[in-house]
Amino acid sequence: MIRILANDGIDSAGKKIFLDAGFEVVTDKISQDNLVTGLKDFDAILVRSATQVRKEHVDACPNLKLIGRAGVGMDNIDVIYAREKGLHVVNTPDASSQSVAELVFAHLFTMTRFLHDSNRKMPLCENKEQFDLLKKKYSSGIELKGKTLGIIGFGKIGQNVARMALGLGMKVLPFKLNAVDVKIEIDFFQTHSNASLMVTMKCVPFEELLSTSDFITLHVPYLKELLP
Repeated sequence: MIRILANDGIDSAGKKIFLDAGFEVVTDKISQDNLVTGLKDFDAILVRSATQVRKEHVDACPNLKLIGRAGVGMDNIDVIYAREKGLHVVNTPDASSQSVAELVFAHLFTMTRFLHDSNRKMPLCENKEQFDLLKKKYSSGIELKGKTLGIIGFGKIGQNVARMALGLGMKVLPFKLNAVDVKIEIDFFQTHSNASLMVTMKCVPFEELLSTSDFITLHVPYLKELLP
C-alpha cells in the first residue's frame, strides 16, 4: 500500500479521494527536525508552506516517489534536485489564483479607504465630535479608477489581478522576465448569456513600472531573480 504523509494537513474531501483509491494517508505532524527520519516510512509527502523538503530528505528517503505542494509556489521544495533524482514534484497552480487576486484588491481598497484604521477607531468614539473628526479624516480616500497598477510577475495570479484592475478602470503595467505580450481573456457574466473579451497586455521594463505605478503588487518567488 502506498503511504502518504500530509504533513501540513489535508482537507477531509481530499483525504477521502486518496483513501477511496486505496492509499493510506497520515496527518500526524512530523517536525522539520525529525523529517529526515520520519519520512523514510512514506512513499509520498504532501506539504503546504510550513514543511520544507530539501536535498537531505530526498537523499535519506530512497523510497520517496512524489512530493506534492498544495499551493502555487514551491520555494520550500528543492524541485530541480528532486526531479533529477527521479521524483515527481507537483503543485496546484490554479488552486488559489483567484483567491490571491481578490486578496490583493482587499488590501488595495483597505489602504485607499483607510478601512484598517477607521474600523477600529470609529466604533470607539465617545461623542459625535470625535466621530465627525474621524469622518473628515477618512473622507480623503482615493479611487482606484484611473490609477496605475504595476504587476511584477505575470503568471496566473498576476493575470487574475490584471483582469480585476482592468474591470475597475485601472491602467495595468505587467512585468515578467521574458517580456512578451500576454493575451488574457476577461469574462463578462450576464443574465442570459456570457461574453468574453481578449485583451493583449504589453509587458513594460522594470524601471518603467517602478517609476510610473501608483501601486505595485508582487507575484514572484524572489524579487532578486527579476532584477537586471
